[in-house]
Amino acid sequence: MDFYAFVEGPLLWIAFLTFIIGSLLRAALFFSFSLKKDKIIYQHFSLKYVLATYARWLFPFNKDVTKNPVFTILVYVFHICLIIVPIWFSAHIALWEESRFEWYWTAIPDALADWMTLIFLAIALFFLLRRIISADIRLLSTFSDYFLIVVVALPFLSGYFLSHGTVDSIGILGDNMELIHMLSGELMLILIPFTKLSHFVLFFFSRGATAIEFGRRGYTM
Repeated sequence: MDFYAFVEGPLLWIAFLTFIIGSLLRAALFFSFSLKKDKIIYQHFSLKYVLATYARWLFPFNKDVTKNPVFTILVYVFHICLIIVPIWFSAHIALWEESRFEWYWTAIPDALADWMTLIFLAIALFFLLRRIISADIRLLSTFSDYFLIVVVALPFLSGYFLSHGTVDSIGILGDNMELIHMLSGELMLILIPFTKLSHFVLFFFSRGATAIEFGRRGYTM
């Protein structure tokens, strides 16, 4: 088996399994730890407060919108593009359809995927420059913060280059862009459970626990 076949086959499965199993384990560990440390929260469980906090944070109904509207909107758009493009891009769906699962779902138009990719990359660049330029944010940033922005952006950048043949004329890049795209996507999947990227799962647990505590104390959500 050559390296390309390994990346396209076994490594892809390793990445998906690491992402799924690792994320489930992180969620289970978070729940187990909070259950031991914060028993009182679960004794006052309130679905009303949990759903209310999800609505306020998943949609632009929280105080951050009024405090920093531009940045908040950019964060929302960034995450929307991050979720929608990989899942609903036609080329990715075609790969699932051709796989042993034969799964298929309706794709978004390729032109929309292109625009969402470019918007995503522009926002990622803004986030990176913001950490570099802003002294306050730079002080709180670690190497991991910069690295993860690059890791998340690279599959989108390489995917755009791959679909448009942007760097086909540049020797080693053009010849290996598909490999770069697969490796960068697999790296992101593998890193999710072990880095700050895991917030996509832990968010629901931490916000839910906070909502229950607020409800117990009588605060308005």
